Amino acid sequence: MAYENIFNAEIARKLAESSDPDKVLKDELKAIEERSIELNKAREVMSKGYSQVLKGLQMAFPELDLEDPNIKDSPNRMARALLELCAGLGSSNSDVFSTSFPAENYNQVIILKDIDYTSLCSHHFIPFKGSVSIGYLPDIHPDHGGKVVGLSKLARIVDVHAQRPQLQERLSFNIMDAIEKELKPAGVMVVIKGKHGCLNCRGAKKERASMITSALSGQFKDDNKLREEFLSLINDGTV
Repeated sequence: MAYENIFNAEIARKLAESSDPDKVLKDELKAIEERSIELNKAREVMSKGYSQVLKGLQMAFPELDLEDPNIKDSPNRMARALLELCAGLGSSNSDVFSTSFPAENYNQVIILKDIDYTSLCSHHFIPFKGSVSIGYLPDIHPDHGGKVVGLSKLARIVDVHAQRPQLQERLSFNIMDAIEKELKPAGVMVVIKGKHGCLNCRGAKKERASMITSALSGQFKDDNKLREEFLSLINDGTV
Protein backbone atom coordinates (compact mmCIF):
# COMPACT_ATOMS: atom_id res chain seq x y z
CA MET A 1 0.00 0.00 0.00
CA ALA A 2 1.37 3.39 -0.99
CA TYR A 3 2.30 5.53 1.99
CA GLU A 4 0.04 8.38 0.80
CA ASN A 5 -2.99 6.06 0.77
CA ILE A 6 -2.61 4.58 4.26
CA PHE A 7 -4.96 7.11 5.90
CA ASN A 8 -8.57 6.26 5.13
CA ALA A 9 -10.85 9.08 6.29
CA GLU A 10 -14.00 6.94 6.37
CA ILE A 11 -12.40 4.17 8.44
CA ALA A 12 -10.86 6.79 10.73
CA ARG A 13 -14.31 8.30 11.31
CA LYS A 14 -15.82 4.92 12.15
CA LEU A 15 -12.99 4.11 14.54
CA ALA A 16 -13.38 7.46 16.30
CA GLU A 17 -17.12 6.94 16.75
CA SER A 18 -16.95 3.31 17.90
CA SER A 19 -16.69 1.96 21.43
CA ASP A 20 -14.96 -1.13 19.98
CA PRO A 21 -12.49 0.16 17.35
CA ASP A 22 -10.64 -3.18 17.12
CA LYS A 23 -13.80 -4.93 15.92
CA VAL A 24 -14.63 -2.10 13.54
CA LEU A 25 -11.16 -2.30 12.01
CA LYS A 26 -11.37 -6.08 11.58
CA ASP A 27 -14.77 -5.77 9.91
CA GLU A 28 -13.53 -3.02 7.61
CA LEU A 29 -10.40 -4.95 6.61
CA LYS A 30 -12.53 -8.03 5.91
CA ALA A 31 -14.82 -5.98 3.68
CA ILE A 32 -11.81 -4.48 1.87
CA GLU A 33 -10.39 -7.98 1.31
CA GLU A 34 -13.66 -9.31 -0.12
CA ARG A 35 -14.18 -6.28 -2.33
CA SER A 36 -10.59 -6.39 -3.62
CA ILE A 37 -11.08 -10.00 -4.70
CA GLU A 38 -14.32 -9.08 -6.51
CA LEU A 39 -12.64 -6.18 -8.30
CA ASN A 40 -9.69 -8.32 -9.34
CA LYS A 41 -12.06 -10.88 -10.87
CA ALA A 42 -13.75 -8.07 -12.76
CA ARG A 43 -10.34 -6.83 -13.93
CA GLU A 44 -9.50 -10.29 -15.28
CA VAL A 45 -12.72 -10.40 -17.32
CA MET A 46 -12.21 -6.86 -18.61
CA SER A 47 -8.56 -7.51 -19.46
CA LYS A 48 -9.53 -10.45 -21.65
CA GLY A 49 -12.04 -8.24 -23.43
CA TYR A 50 -9.49 -5.50 -24.03
CA SER A 51 -7.11 -8.12 -25.45
CA GLN A 52 -9.77 -8.95 -28.03
CA VAL A 53 -10.25 -5.25 -28.80
CA LEU A 54 -6.53 -4.86 -29.49
CA LYS A 55 -6.51 -7.99 -31.67
CA GLY A 56 -9.39 -6.49 -33.64
CA LEU A 57 -7.46 -3.24 -33.98
CA GLN A 58 -4.49 -5.23 -35.29
CA MET A 59 -6.78 -6.87 -37.85
CA ALA A 60 -7.75 -3.40 -39.06
CA PHE A 61 -4.18 -2.11 -38.92
CA PRO A 62 -1.68 -5.02 -39.22
CA GLU A 63 1.26 -2.71 -38.51
CA LEU A 64 0.14 -2.55 -34.85
CA ASP A 65 2.70 -4.55 -32.86
CA LEU A 66 0.95 -6.21 -29.91
CA GLU A 67 4.34 -7.37 -28.62
CA ASP A 68 5.53 -3.79 -28.24
CA PRO A 69 6.56 -3.42 -24.55
CA ASN A 70 4.37 -0.31 -24.36
CA ILE A 71 1.29 -2.27 -25.45
CA LYS A 72 1.90 -5.81 -24.20
CA ASP A 73 0.33 -5.26 -20.76
CA SER A 74 -2.10 -2.58 -21.91
CA PRO A 75 -5.24 -4.76 -21.44
CA ASN A 76 -4.53 -4.89 -17.70
CA ARG A 77 -3.84 -1.18 -17.55
CA MET A 78 -6.98 -0.39 -19.53
CA ALA A 79 -9.07 -2.53 -17.18
CA ARG A 80 -7.65 -0.89 -14.07
CA ALA A 81 -8.16 2.55 -15.58
CA LEU A 82 -11.81 1.86 -16.36
CA LEU A 83 -12.44 0.54 -12.86
CA GLU A 84 -10.97 3.74 -11.46
CA LEU A 85 -12.94 6.00 -13.80
CA CYS A 86 -16.18 4.24 -12.86
CA ALA A 87 -15.55 4.07 -9.10
CA GLY A 88 -18.57 6.29 -8.44
CA LEU A 89 -20.80 3.33 -9.25
CA GLY A 90 -19.71 1.81 -5.94
CA SER A 91 -20.78 4.80 -3.83
CA SER A 92 -24.10 6.30 -2.80
CA ASN A 93 -25.46 9.72 -1.87
CA SER A 94 -25.91 8.64 1.75
CA ASP A 95 -22.23 7.62 1.91
CA VAL A 96 -21.22 11.17 1.05
CA PHE A 97 -23.78 12.97 3.22
CA SER A 98 -23.27 10.73 6.25
CA THR A 99 -22.50 13.85 8.33
CA SER A 100 -24.72 16.93 8.09
CA PHE A 101 -25.88 19.74 10.37
CA PRO A 102 -29.14 21.63 10.94
CA ALA A 103 -29.49 24.68 8.73
CA GLU A 104 -30.45 26.80 11.79
CA ASN A 105 -30.80 30.47 10.76
CA TYR A 106 -28.55 30.58 7.69
CA ASN A 107 -30.83 31.46 4.78
CA GLN A 108 -28.36 32.72 2.16
CA VAL A 109 -27.11 30.81 -0.85
CA ILE A 110 -24.08 28.54 -0.33
CA ILE A 111 -21.85 28.11 -3.38
CA LEU A 112 -18.93 25.89 -4.25
CA LYS A 113 -17.67 26.59 -7.76
CA ASP A 114 -15.02 25.30 -10.16
CA ILE A 115 -15.10 21.71 -8.89
CA ASP A 116 -12.96 19.70 -11.31
CA TYR A 117 -14.33 16.41 -12.61
CA THR A 118 -13.62 13.71 -15.18
CA SER A 119 -16.35 11.44 -16.48
CA LEU A 120 -17.04 9.01 -19.33
CA CYS A 121 -19.44 9.55 -22.21
CA SER A 122 -21.81 6.58 -22.13
CA HIS A 123 -22.12 6.67 -25.93
CA HIS A 124 -18.43 6.28 -26.79
CA PHE A 125 -16.71 5.63 -23.43
CA ILE A 126 -14.39 8.52 -24.18
CA PRO A 127 -13.66 10.90 -21.28
CA PHE A 128 -15.16 14.33 -20.86
CA LYS A 129 -14.00 16.75 -18.20
CA GLY A 130 -14.55 20.22 -16.88
CA SER A 131 -15.93 21.99 -13.83
CA VAL A 132 -19.07 21.97 -11.71
CA SER A 133 -20.54 24.87 -9.74
CA ILE A 134 -23.12 24.13 -7.06
CA GLY A 135 -25.37 26.47 -5.12
CA TYR A 136 -28.01 25.60 -2.57
CA LEU A 137 -30.28 27.62 -0.34
CA PRO A 138 -30.76 26.06 3.12
CA ASP A 139 -34.34 25.66 4.30
CA ILE A 140 -34.52 27.20 7.79
CA HIS A 141 -38.16 26.28 8.45
CA PRO A 142 -38.01 24.14 11.63
CA ASP A 143 -40.47 21.56 10.29
CA HIS A 144 -38.74 21.00 6.93
CA GLY A 145 -35.52 19.38 8.18
CA GLY A 146 -33.18 21.53 6.10
CA LYS A 147 -29.48 20.72 6.48
CA VAL A 148 -26.04 22.03 5.57
CA VAL A 149 -22.81 20.08 4.98
CA GLY A 150 -19.09 20.73 4.87
CA LEU A 151 -17.90 21.96 1.47
CA SER A 152 -15.87 18.79 0.88
CA LYS A 153 -19.17 16.88 0.72
CA LEU A 154 -20.25 18.93 -2.28
CA ALA A 155 -16.97 18.12 -4.04
CA ARG A 156 -17.37 14.44 -3.22
CA ILE A 157 -20.95 14.20 -4.48
CA VAL A 158 -19.61 15.46 -7.81
CA ASP A 159 -17.10 12.59 -7.87
CA VAL A 160 -19.74 10.01 -6.96
CA HIS A 161 -21.86 10.97 -9.94
CA ALA A 162 -19.06 11.92 -12.35
CA GLN A 163 -17.13 8.66 -11.99
CA ARG A 164 -19.46 6.52 -14.08
CA PRO A 165 -20.57 6.28 -17.75
CA GLN A 166 -23.24 8.91 -18.49
CA LEU A 167 -24.31 12.05 -20.32
CA GLN A 168 -23.48 15.51 -19.01
CA GLU A 169 -27.19 16.35 -18.90
CA ARG A 170 -27.80 13.43 -16.56
CA LEU A 171 -24.79 14.34 -14.43
CA SER A 172 -26.25 17.82 -13.86
CA PHE A 173 -29.61 16.44 -12.79
CA ASN A 174 -28.21 13.66 -10.60
CA ILE A 175 -26.00 16.03 -8.58
CA MET A 176 -28.91 18.43 -8.10
CA ASP A 177 -31.27 15.59 -7.19
CA ALA A 178 -28.82 14.11 -4.64
CA ILE A 179 -28.42 17.44 -2.84
CA GLU A 180 -32.17 18.06 -2.90
CA LYS A 181 -33.04 14.67 -1.43
CA GLU A 182 -30.29 14.54 1.20
CA LEU A 183 -30.23 18.17 2.44
CA LYS A 184 -33.87 19.17 1.81
CA PRO A 185 -32.91 22.74 0.84
CA ALA A 186 -35.21 25.49 -0.36
CA GLY A 187 -33.52 25.22 -3.75
CA VAL A 188 -30.51 23.85 -5.63
CA MET A 189 -28.73 24.93 -8.79
CA VAL A 190 -25.96 23.09 -10.62
CA VAL A 191 -24.04 24.35 -13.66
CA ILE A 192 -21.56 22.09 -15.46
CA LYS A 193 -19.03 22.98 -18.13
CA GLY A 194 -17.48 20.11 -20.08
CA LYS A 195 -15.10 19.44 -22.94
CA HIS A 196 -15.93 16.13 -24.58
CA GLY A 197 -13.35 13.88 -26.18
CA CYS A 198 -15.99 12.43 -28.49
CA LEU A 199 -16.45 15.93 -29.96
CA ASN A 200 -12.92 17.33 -29.53
CA CYS A 201 -10.77 14.47 -30.83
CA ARG A 202 -13.09 12.47 -33.14
CA GLY A 203 -16.20 13.04 -35.21
CA ALA A 204 -16.62 16.80 -35.65
CA LYS A 205 -13.14 17.37 -34.12
CA LYS A 206 -13.96 20.77 -32.63
CA GLU A 207 -11.12 21.13 -30.14
CA ARG A 208 -12.27 24.37 -28.49
CA ALA A 209 -15.96 23.48 -28.20
CA SER A 210 -17.39 23.03 -24.72
CA MET A 211 -20.83 22.11 -23.39
CA ILE A 212 -22.75 23.86 -20.61
CA THR A 213 -25.68 22.24 -18.81
CA SER A 214 -27.69 23.18 -15.76
CA ALA A 215 -30.22 21.71 -13.36
CA LEU A 216 -32.23 23.64 -10.81
CA SER A 217 -35.04 23.21 -8.34
CA GLY A 218 -37.12 25.06 -5.78
CA GLN A 219 -36.44 28.78 -5.39
CA PHE A 220 -33.69 28.74 -8.02
CA LYS A 221 -36.36 27.78 -10.54
CA ASP A 222 -38.96 30.24 -9.27
CA ASP A 223 -36.85 33.27 -8.31
CA ASN A 224 -35.11 35.03 -11.20
CA LYS A 225 -33.06 37.26 -8.88
CA LEU A 226 -31.71 34.29 -6.93
CA ARG A 227 -30.80 32.51 -10.14
CA GLU A 228 -29.09 35.62 -11.50
CA GLU A 229 -27.17 36.06 -8.23
CA PHE A 230 -25.84 32.52 -8.47
CA LEU A 231 -24.82 32.90 -12.13
CA SER A 232 -23.16 36.23 -11.40
CA LEU A 233 -21.15 34.84 -8.48
CA ILE A 234 -19.86 31.81 -10.40
CA ASN A 235 -18.97 33.78 -13.53
CA ASP A 236 -17.40 37.08 -12.46
CA GLY A 237 -14.62 35.77 -10.21
CA THR A 238 -15.78 37.50 -7.01
CA VAL A 239 -16.08 34.26 -5.05
